[in-house]
Amino acid sequence: MEPSTNDKEESLMSQRPFRRVGSVLPKAMLKHFSTRLRHAGIRKDVRVWLGARLLLAFLIGSILLLLYIMIFNPVTNIETLAVSICLFLGGGFLVLVPSYLQLYYRIVDRTTQVEKVLPDFLLLTVSNLRAGMSPFAAFTQAAIPEFGSFHEEVRLGAARTGGKSSLADALNEISTYFDSHLLERTVSLFNKGLRSGGHLARLLTSIAQEVRRIQDLRAELISSTRSYTIFLMFILVLVMPFLLSISTHFVQVFLKINQESVAAGADSSATAGMPVFSGAILITANDMVMISITLIVTSSLFMSILIGVISRGRATYGVKYFPLFACAATLTYLLSKAFIESFLSGFSY
Repeated sequence: MEPSTNDKEESLMSQRPFRRVGSVLPKAMLKHFSTRLRHAGIRKDVRVWLGARLLLAFLIGSILLLLYIMIFNPVTNIETLAVSICLFLGGGFLVLVPSYLQLYYRIVDRTTQVEKVLPDFLLLTVSNLRAGMSPFAAFTQAAIPEFGSFHEEVRLGAARTGGKSSLADALNEISTYFDSHLLERTVSLFNKGLRSGGHLARLLTSIAQEVRRIQDLRAELISSTRSYTIFLMFILVLVMPFLLSISTHFVQVFLKINQESVAAGADSSATAGMPVFSGAILITANDMVMISITLIVTSSLFMSILIGVISRGRATYGVKYFPLFACAATLTYLLSKAFIESFLSGFSY
């Protein structure tokens, strides 16, 4: 059912504040996000999309700032001003970063899907060409519904052209809706074959075989590095937190023995036969806990980036594993620390 004219007007009126906010952004940023939205298959005004998220980020940041001022202290000095700014910016990042990552993952998923079905699509196009179809009809008929988003883009592209533009223009327009270099190279070779008048069926068959060879090489690379990835995950989630918990407990024991030795005195019978610890200890048990958690979080971030590079060839794609790794490793560290403290609590130092 088509929306009525009143519904369209109300929709435009509701989007006007977002459009105004998005209009003040630099043209370079609008152009960048317009391309990203096209790659993600989102047919929405980039000014509306960005404006809505910027207003939501401003609202969340303002709420956090007001809560801090109402519950704790007003902004009276440098420290409270710094905390207020961090809360406001942090609230904005809580909206903007997940929005960008969601857009990024949608683009990657569409790219993966189109590259997966590309060989089958090319072979279907070859079959249609050998059946006597024209290149334009062979191309559009080969995009079956099982191809998902690629089928939708081919159908919409064919509807937009309406047979008035050339096949090369239609192919170039379809390729702009996917962030796939493999699809761009395929379209480029297809267009060159059309202009040169070569054997399209043979050319497309060769392209399909080459694409499948590239996919097989990627799968082989992922399979060969999977054991190393699992080994690194085992170290990150289990081994490193356990060793850090031992280090934390050692610092606690060291500080306790040093305090007892200083309190009893070097000549006391309580410390007879025990070496006296000299010098100042500049780290505490709480500092060691903070250092351990910081190290775990940092290592989790680098580990997630490594997995993204290995699995998809994109570092940002692995960021979605970062919260899982960080939480699991931190939980292992806290449990190991509690276990070691309870296990060694019966031993006297």
